[in-house]
Amino acid sequence: MLKHLELKIPPVVIFVIALAATWFVSDFGWLPLPYPLRPLGFVIFVAGGFIGVAGVIAFRQHRTTVNPHKIHNASNLVSNGIFNYTRNPMYLGLVTGVIGGAFIFRDASGFIFALATMLYLQRFQIQPEERMMHELFGAEFADYCKRVNRWLSLPAND
Repeated sequence: MLKHLELKIPPVVIFVIALAATWFVSDFGWLPLPYPLRPLGFVIFVAGGFIGVAGVIAFRQHRTTVNPHKIHNASNLVSNGIFNYTRNPMYLGLVTGVIGGAFIFRDASGFIFALATMLYLQRFQIQPEERMMHELFGAEFADYCKRVNRWLSLPAND
């Protein structure tokens, strides 16, 4: 039914919309967060940036596409480094950034926008990308999916 929305809006645009919405809604003061938590927001926001950049670096090292709208151009399955902990570090970084924004703007509405961002990315970015990855990499990708969660996994103790 909503398949026409798949892979249409760049994930960074969704991130910017969620941050802008958090900032806008924070002016109403409906769900205020205590000021002492604000520095934590900057730490979380920066951590999200590092998570996302780690994913981009890993893709570059494996010489595969980072463009979420050209997933069919993927030349390698990246499953090491940050990809040992999450199948979607760039998206995890964006959602983490919105959570940081909630603390920075001192409004818990950011948690709602982070959840909305996560749900949007899961349905309209991740699911179509994973269908393509199954087509491109078959059993190798299926094994990777069994080992690493979409959003966050703890390392296995082998």
